[in-house]
Amino acid sequence: YPMDVIWLDIEHTDGKRYFTWNDNLFPNPIEMQKNISAHGRKMVTIVDPHIKRDNGYHIHDEATRLGLYIKNKDGADYDGWCWPGQSSYLDFTSPHVRQWWGEKFSTDVYQGSTLDLYTWNDMNEPSVFNGPEVSMQKDTKNLEGLEHRYWHNLYGTYMQQATAEGQVMRTKNTQPAPDRAFVLSRAFWAGSQRFGAIW
Repeated sequence: YPMDVIWLDIEHTDGKRYFTWNDNLFPNPIEMQKNISAHGRKMVTIVDPHIKRDNGYHIHDEATRLGLYIKNKDGADYDGWCWPGQSSYLDFTSPHVRQWWGEKFSTDVYQGSTLDLYTWNDMNEPSVFNGPEVSMQKDTKNLEGLEHRYWHNLYGTYMQQATAEGQVMRTKNTQPAPDRAFVLSRAFWAGSQRFGAIW
């Protein structure tokens, strides 16, 4: 059959926690990816900017400890509602947050991933179900203290950049070097074409 990619939406994760797998549905994701790539196909998993507020989820715990989330107007971690329920949103406008995010794509960190696994960044406008116009309040702040109203249109591009740079980082020192990164993004802005495709 004419097919290039198998796409996995959020249900492939463990309870809507990105960088995880549902062990019942995908008991051996590495073997699965190897079988797919052996036929010249690739796999893409969804990774969105909303991080489930769940103590014990390593991404959330680390982002909270390091202070990487967007803040509300009172300075607390922003708490919005998206697919996982209560969620916080990483500040992709910050270079050190983008670096941290990129490191999560390492096959050592993203358990069950291979160099043939690529990424779909969805909901990265950012989308907040209980926010005005289904986004963040305009007075939420990034880590530099700038309000959302100033960087709203850049958020998705910065996330796609961080993801693409993470895919490049994970291939460093591998021989032979794999194909270039592939990141499909729903949100975009001028210059997004440097980091991948949009839909």
